[in-house]
Amino acid sequence: MRSSDSRFAACFLALATCLTAPTAARAKPVTVVVSAETGGDLAVFDPAKPQAVERIKVGPRPRGLKLSPDRKRLLVAVAGPPKTAPRPGAAAPAGAGAGLAIVDVASRKVTKQIATPPAPYGVELSSDGKTAFVSNSETNEILLIDVTAGTITKKTAVGREPQGLALRRDGKALYVATHASDEVSALDPKTGNLLMRIDAGSRPQTVLLAPRGDAGFAIDEGLPLVTMFDAKGNAFKHEIPVAGLPRTTPAPSLQAGVLSPDGKHLYLTTGAGRSVVFVDPAKKTVVGTVEGVGAFPRGIAISPDGKKLYTANGASNDVAIIDVAAKKVEARVTVPGAPWGIVVVP
Repeated sequence: MRSSDSRFAACFLALATCLTAPTAARAKPVTVVVSAETGGDLAVFDPAKPQAVERIKVGPRPRGLKLSPDRKRLLVAVAGPPKTAPRPGAAAPAGAGAGLAIVDVASRKVTKQIATPPAPYGVELSSDGKTAFVSNSETNEILLIDVTAGTITKKTAVGREPQGLALRRDGKALYVATHASDEVSALDPKTGNLLMRIDAGSRPQTVLLAPRGDAGFAIDEGLPLVTMFDAKGNAFKHEIPVAGLPRTTPAPSLQAGVLSPDGKHLYLTTGAGRSVVFVDPAKKTVVGTVEGVGAFPRGIAISPDGKKLYTANGASNDVAIIDVAAKKVEARVTVPGAPWGIVVVP
């Protein structure tokens, strides 16, 4: 073969390799799902095409969301209508409209409605997808629900105002942020029995577990603190002060959080502070802030590659898309109905 032919063949092979090899920088498509508390539905959109928003009716006051391990179902805690003064002859039965909605991700349809007492708040799911754990901030219970049968199999009393939930990776402990008890309760997921109570600062409402499952974080609304605990020994470790929050009226209050895929950073929403705070758990300090996220950011989610954050901004009726590296809001998606919870479906 002539040298010119050899050079041509080499160039052709290199070009073919470039055209057929996957592009590392190309992000996998994801779907963002938001619960709209006053809208009574879910908003679904592609963050690459944020102007196209689909709505799925699920019931009054949807809040907590949980994606099943197989990514085929989305579980929604539906709080039910707010309390109103009863009118003669028109009082609805207690818990009417409250429950757990099961949404088929592919068809965008509700496939099952499981009735519960009023005001379910958060939802977690067993690794096999068969048992749902629902916190009820009004009845002060954790409900164990057989998802297939659609029945409540057990009710466990736990502290006051249980809210956020997180299941340990080995499935042997369920952690519950008991908002009015200033604790995180560890429960046996199979029996619902209490294993341990852990001091958790002031008014914790979200609980997260590190990717390795050895550390837990309670996000405290009452004080700008993150309480870290040992998720193996079920014991308090230390507190991380969240300094540098803006001075606003009303004051900022930590709402929810999400960990980066590698567990090295914790991202927190600040409610009235209109910001997202970046925390380094290893250094126990704030390492960045994104201001002007929206009016009262509450729920927060992260893309699988850790490059984008999404916040549910209830008072401004929108979702902010945040570039993590640049620490700035790059887009907003209008979502009427007071966005509350948010998840990313890979």
